[in-house]
Amino acid sequence: MKKRIERMGRIKAATPPMYCVPKRSDLSLIGSAFEAAGFRCVRIHTECEAEHRAKGGDPRRHGMLVLDGDRVILEIIRSKKAECKTARPAV
Repeated sequence: MKKRIERMGRIKAATPPMYCVPKRSDLSLIGSAFEAAGFRCVRIHTECEAEHRAKGGDPRRHGMLVLDGDRVILEIIRSKKAECKTARPAV
């Protein structure tokens, strides 16, 4: 059992942290800051698992990956706080 717990800890540590921001303009601002620091930022479109109660709700969300070489160091998605339960709080 101890080996399994250690393995789970390594897997969890290997996944990049994910943050939520409420606006697309916040994505641009964060991306500009990381690019100025020498990282590469890539915009992505993701599928959100949140329920859409409004008529015509769209499950697609805007996001950004911050890359250091070929490694993802941060994932940022645009989503409301209520919809973003799996990620860390908004930055």
